[in-house]
Amino acid sequence: MSKIREIFFVELGTFLFAFSIGIFILPGKILTGGVAGISSLLVSFIPVDQDYLVIIINTALFIVGSIFLGKDFFTNTILHSVSYPVMLLLITRRFPIIEVDPLLAAIYGGILGGIGLGIIFRNGGSSGGMDVVSLMLEKYCGFKLSYSIMAIDALTVLFGLYIYGLNAVLIGLISVYLTGFAMERTMDIYRGIVATKFEIISDKYLEINEAIKKMDRGTTILEAKGGYQYQDRKMLVVVVSNDQYNDVKAIIDEIDPNAFVIITETKDVNGEGFTYEPRL
Repeated sequence: MSKIREIFFVELGTFLFAFSIGIFILPGKILTGGVAGISSLLVSFIPVDQDYLVIIINTALFIVGSIFLGKDFFTNTILHSVSYPVMLLLITRRFPIIEVDPLLAAIYGGILGGIGLGIIFRNGGSSGGMDVVSLMLEKYCGFKLSYSIMAIDALTVLFGLYIYGLNAVLIGLISVYLTGFAMERTMDIYRGIVATKFEIISDKYLEINEAIKKMDRGTTILEAKGGYQYQDRKMLVVVVSNDQYNDVKAIIDEIDPNAFVIITETKDVNGEGFTYEPRL
């Protein structure tokens, strides 16, 4: 049942991504990253419909990736690579053409595409496309994946500056940013409950602990040793919901303004008070 669920969501994410490309990015001639951006550049020189060009490039990259990146890449990408061309052709050929202002097309196309990609990645799928080049650079040249993706998108934009001018580049950058932003936010939702962790080192840790306990939050007291004078200290650790952040901060500031505090955002919290109610 879990595998069926994953397939369903990969297909849903693929449809949202194809919809964003077919309805907003291609008709709006938005200069964006990835294969859609590359096709926007090549269509000026190659007399082929842009949706077909996207499919040709994606298919070629999938074949190259399967040869050089192995079985795992093939398994993770095959579902998207088969269904994406079908969905894109269905959308571009059967859906009515909607004329949208290029800025609005960049905004909505970027957000919708990012949501689709986030759903695909969080369910074990892969979008293939220009990521194949980045994965190969990581495997064979040792380049960091995120940096190579950014570099390829940047080169796409620079070529677009030469062909389409500054306005197209600026609008395209909006789409690229919103795609990444929406993808990260979607993946955050899949990660589970987001909360805030406090690590507190204070001589008044017991007072702080008692005040936090009154908020119905559990705490942990850890043994710690200072790395400068090697003094034994106590570290108080507590995880709270984001709406309790200011309350905990106020408690620390009131009881010990000189406390050493590390505050971090947690991406997934499981346990009492978060994923199930406290035991009575």
